[in-house]
Amino acid sequence: MKIIIKVGTQSILSHDGVPIESVMQDLVKQIADLQKMGHHVILVSSGAVSSGRKVARQLLGREYGTSTAEKQVLASLGQHELMHLYAQLFRSHNILVSQLLLTKQDFQTRQHYLNIARLLREIVQHKNIVPILNENDTVAIEELMFTDNDELAGLIAVQMGADKLIILSDVEGVYTGHPSEPNACLIPVIDPHIGWPDISVAKSTHGRGGMISKVNTAQKMSGLGITTHIASIKQAQVILRILQNEPVGTMILPAKKKSSIKRWMAYSANQQNGSISINPCLLHILQENKRIISILPVGIETCAGDFKKGDLVEILSPEGKKIGIGIARYDAAKLNEYCGQKDKPEFIHYDHLHILL
Repeated sequence: MKIIIKVGTQSILSHDGVPIESVMQDLVKQIADLQKMGHHVILVSSGAVSSGRKVARQLLGREYGTSTAEKQVLASLGQHELMHLYAQLFRSHNILVSQLLLTKQDFQTRQHYLNIARLLREIVQHKNIVPILNENDTVAIEELMFTDNDELAGLIAVQMGADKLIILSDVEGVYTGHPSEPNACLIPVIDPHIGWPDISVAKSTHGRGGMISKVNTAQKMSGLGITTHIASIKQAQVILRILQNEPVGTMILPAKKKSSIKRWMAYSANQQNGSISINPCLLHILQENKRIISILPVGIETCAGDFKKGDLVEILSPEGKKIGIGIARYDAAKLNEYCGQKDKPEFIHYDHLHILL
């Protein structure tokens, strides 16, 4: 089974950035046990910035603020501290750790996406190696940052065709209201066919996300056929119990399956490199959804952007509404020559087309 586990900052670090070693030891042991059982595990771990804040406070006597530049400094100080501790803990189980620091830009082209997937597939074949991922906060451009590591973990789950995404935090799961409210109840199962509950927008002290981010990620996973579990890391043997189908935390059921390439496209829908506007006739055919079709230049009125072959391209209705996304089979210059013409090569093949209608 392919399992992506994401842990938040407050799950493994105290409010002042000190590692909660008992929690981390238990997390590592559970992952080591999963490896011995033959499962393939990828860990997405937050905590670099808070870890760096602790180091700066202790060794530099300095309190950094919350600007992007200051957080980048803290991440550069704290990431290797965090990895050093993980390496020590996993070494006691004869397991090595590998580190991948990623940014949103690393997933923007299909080739880069496949390169990352190939590396991760190679690593997880080794029972004695656990890959640990984090956003590369030291170089990430602010406007292209992941919402938080929930989003990164979801993207990796999609990329690897994971069986489960397990998001661990300091909250027991998804509640009917804010967990501090006396009448708030834990929701054991969310079935997308029944509906999605209203979620509290409260965020953690040190993280960038919150429960709403976790549920948003779970909702995307559900639509792409992946089961998500949201649970507290404080629960004894929480990961192993989830795999034994015990009712721990909240389980979000999958709604449907999609091909691996369409999963990537759906999850990368906001990373397009250009757009095309289609004519009313093609829009009507897509809305009917009665037959499998590809996008041909004859149905395209205009295109915008300097996209290349293999780039993601947004598909717009004649009124400018986004209705889908696809992978370009050739660049913008060639499409501009072909727009509106018959008997020209298809621009987006059906297998590389994701319609939002």
